[in-house]
Amino acid sequence: MSVFKKWQILFLLLLCKGVFGQTIDDYYPYAERERDLPMLLTDSSLFYRAIQTAPDLYDKITGYHLSSVALKRRGFSWRREVASLENLNVSYRYFSLLRLLGATETYRSGFTANHRSADAVCGERSFAFGDAQSLRPYRAAVHFSGRNYLLGARLAAQGNLGRSWFGAAAIEARTGRDLYINGVFTDALSLGFRVEKRFSERCRLALLAAIPISTRGTRLSATEETFMLTGDKRYNPAWGFQNGEMRNSRVRRDRVPVAMVSFRCKLSSATSLHAAASAEIGLSSYSALGWYDARTPMPDNYRYLPSYTGDQATERAWRNNDSRYTQIDWDELIRRNRMAGGNAVYALEDRVKRIADLQSDLTFETSVDRRLTLRYGVDFTYSNSRNYKNLRDLLGADYLVDIDQYLVDDDTFGNKLQNNLRDPNRRVGEGDRFGYDYALITRKMAVHVQAEYREERFCAAVAAEFGMASIFRRGYYEKELFPASNSYGSSRRMHFTPYALKLTAGWTFSPRHYVELSLSAAATLPDAEQLFLQPLYNNRTVDNPLPERFYGAECVWRRSGERAEWQLAAYATVSYDGVSTHRYFDDLSGIYCDMAVRNIAMWQLGVEAAINIRLAYRWKLSLAASAGSFKYIRNPYVMVISDADNTVVSHDAESFMGDCKIGGTPAITGMVGLGYFASKGWGIHLSAGYAGCRYVEATPLRRTERGARQAGVTTTSFTAFTGQEQLPDAFVADAALFKNFQLGYSQLSVTLSLRNLTGEDTIYNGYESLRVQRIAAGDDTFYRPHASRYTYAWPRSIYLSVGYRF
Repeated sequence: MSVFKKWQILFLLLLCKGVFGQTIDDYYPYAERERDLPMLLTDSSLFYRAIQTAPDLYDKITGYHLSSVALKRRGFSWRREVASLENLNVSYRYFSLLRLLGATETYRSGFTANHRSADAVCGERSFAFGDAQSLRPYRAAVHFSGRNYLLGARLAAQGNLGRSWFGAAAIEARTGRDLYINGVFTDALSLGFRVEKRFSERCRLALLAAIPISTRGTRLSATEETFMLTGDKRYNPAWGFQNGEMRNSRVRRDRVPVAMVSFRCKLSSATSLHAAASAEIGLSSYSALGWYDARTPMPDNYRYLPSYTGDQATERAWRNNDSRYTQIDWDELIRRNRMAGGNAVYALEDRVKRIADLQSDLTFETSVDRRLTLRYGVDFTYSNSRNYKNLRDLLGADYLVDIDQYLVDDDTFGNKLQNNLRDPNRRVGEGDRFGYDYALITRKMAVHVQAEYREERFCAAVAAEFGMASIFRRGYYEKELFPASNSYGSSRRMHFTPYALKLTAGWTFSPRHYVELSLSAAATLPDAEQLFLQPLYNNRTVDNPLPERFYGAECVWRRSGERAEWQLAAYATVSYDGVSTHRYFDDLSGIYCDMAVRNIAMWQLGVEAAINIRLAYRWKLSLAASAGSFKYIRNPYVMVISDADNTVVSHDAESFMGDCKIGGTPAITGMVGLGYFASKGWGIHLSAGYAGCRYVEATPLRRTERGARQAGVTTTSFTAFTGQEQLPDAFVADAALFKNFQLGYSQLSVTLSLRNLTGEDTIYNGYESLRVQRIAAGDDTFYRPHASRYTYAWPRSIYLSVGYRF
């Protein structure tokens, strides 16, 4: 290398050192503005939050897969399940619209420490709207189903409206007849929208409205004799032919919109405010045939069946499916009305419920520190349920006189026929109100507080709610049997002090391993309808009304791994002071009676297990099982009074229900599902389920001394009155095939589901009848209970859905 080249390299090195060797102050002649950068502190409790708040795995696996049998999870009716949105209770009729509008749905079983579900004993279903907008904000779907309806469609959209407004809208429609059960149909249209305004990062206001409109033809349960004679396990006695067209007598019509407003605001760095209110106002009705000083038009009445008539002609007509015998003969009802001289002998009635439910909730949330969070507030509930009958169809007659038709030939009360003394002998036309008119009013105010503590692996929450409530009836008709304040005006107000206490504590062994213990005690409001012996036209209440008390405990264990996730739960719940009322014809006394059953006590004990296993990259196995004991633990007391004058027929008779099981609750269930997710969007899912140790719904009336001893004079009849029928075990199998097509940023999904693959005739549920049949044998009279009534699940069926998200 030449000397000149060496000097060039040395000069470049010195130049680089002069430039890149400068200090930062030399390179930036102006000093940077000094800022106080706080040290970021991580909340280690967030590390364990996912496993602590994981959704219910058992429900995720079994939901909708055991729909062929009545399944009261943990022995509780679905009415006991709490569903909430914005801390307000929300009815099941709005679930589908909320999902379409973009709400996320979370179900937690058993006891949760949320204040709105403080009195919940069988789980909480909560809906919430998040901040994020879907990457595919538009959805459209069409589906084919042979169950309840034939065709359906959904359309939903959401997006930013500008100026900090966000909106979502949805529409859903279903129409058509059931392919497997005659008389069943659906015509439904649901509309919903939601808008949200964000004033700043601190405050937001949301408005929601949902308008479900539906008309549904339903089916009735029937006895096993009718199923055998017709050869149809889906036999439905509720329909018949009129002028050659099928017509259902039991049609449910719902027009109950809801409006909801909520406001959230950050008041300070530690405290936020959440206020919400809702109004649910509309009409719900259920039609039924009425008959006035005439024979019942229902074809499956025991007096019309071969087992009662004993003649072969009737049996042949039933076996030949002669619709004049097996179904309602609408044309014959119209002919009899036209021969009656104008006054209706038969008519189609609507039992209407006019709903007006108002709710409000005010909740504050304060973060005392990073470990402790307090939520506290107050909520109000007002419910006004107006009940009356509307005359829908006179069936060819000119009018109906508004009197008590059941007393026309009564020797004692035949001179007290007026349903409304303030408008006697009124002629009723189609669309007019008649029969009864009353309202049940419930008012409740409660304060609630919840404390949630989280530190590292430990978390705990305690929730308490204390309230005051009143329930009363207001009559708008003055019944002649019960004049003045006995039927008209307000009844006495029944006051209650409901409360709920819940404690939950959990320990996280690792981010994949968690155990939780919950304890609960609550006193809940009874259903207003159950507090009156005859709410249609009588202000008399049950004796000593009490709130129903619940005590329970639950332990849940969760674990998740690379290839599997598990959940195991054990629970125990006992309830006391339950009450129920019924109206029926008492065959032993030969009069219409009102019955009140009080001191109902039950226990629900059991375990649930669920596991999801990733067998391979494209295979997943799901297993779930439950076992429990669900039974009555005390003998309730039964009071029976005459419906006409409130004279006592039976006073506080003990009903020997101690060994009876809770109906509609399988003691043993199991489910297995296998899913395969192939390449290019193909997939298949197979599932099978089992439900065993099922029983019909038991009635306390049969098991009183009056029922079992007086009527059950032989060993066989005594066993028939006191024994509880066990339903056959149920096996179900379903399959689904699906394909997803990715079209750029859009997705097209096609799903084909085959339900009840084996085609088994499975009894969905059954219940005992309150009626007793008299059997005359010479000078002796014997009794036997009427046959239980059953509902069968659908046969093998197909469901097809095509959805598009874009």
